[in-house]
Amino acid sequence: SSLVPADVPLDLKPRNIDNIEGGLKGSLLEHRLSLEAVYFYMVEDGVVLTPRQGPFFLPTNAGQQNYKGFETGASYAVSSKGSIYANAAFYRNRFGDFVIETEDGDEDLTGNRLPISPDYVLNFGAEILPAPAFTVRLDLKTVGGVQTNRQNTFELDPYTLFDASVTWRRGPLRITASSHNLFNSKYYWNGDGDTADPGRPRQFLVTTSVRLK
Repeated sequence: SSLVPADVPLDLKPRNIDNIEGGLKGSLLEHRLSLEAVYFYMVEDGVVLTPRQGPFFLPTNAGQQNYKGFETGASYAVSSKGSIYANAAFYRNRFGDFVIETEDGDEDLTGNRLPISPDYVLNFGAEILPAPAFTVRLDLKTVGGVQTNRQNTFELDPYTLFDASVTWRRGPLRITASSHNLFNSKYYWNGDGDTADPGRPRQFLVTTSVRLK
């Protein structure tokens, strides 16, 4: 991009962020059950963008972006042989009063979803100790659909991934066999409004480590 000419006046206002956040955290059943929840609300005002104007990209204040969400989670130690967990996040990230002024006309994004911001993310999992030397971990993740551009014309579908791993330990030696996307789900995780990036296909890994004292 070209630099802003010295004779072009820039009337930029300071960017301001107001944030409110609160949460609770605790445990029950002799600390076997842990619970937590957080709510947040943030308004970012005076967001600066650099739209093209002729041969130049000129910074301008465009408007507000609103971030609102609720995150909660729980974990439970079923026994000495294993535990389970679940957490969920729900978001409402939107453009507030947001207008991009250009020489070709104004672009009004007020109320549109922010790009690459899912409305929800859900996680579930378990850790199992079937024998003293072994640990099995199972993880399930679901991500809601996202818009890839600020005009909200290109949406990626929700997707679910399942990961699993088995770890064997003996003294300082640790060997882990793991799988990402075990069921080989086809999904897209990112995009720019014209193209989308496919997610990783099924993968199997074996890793080893040695702990040195």
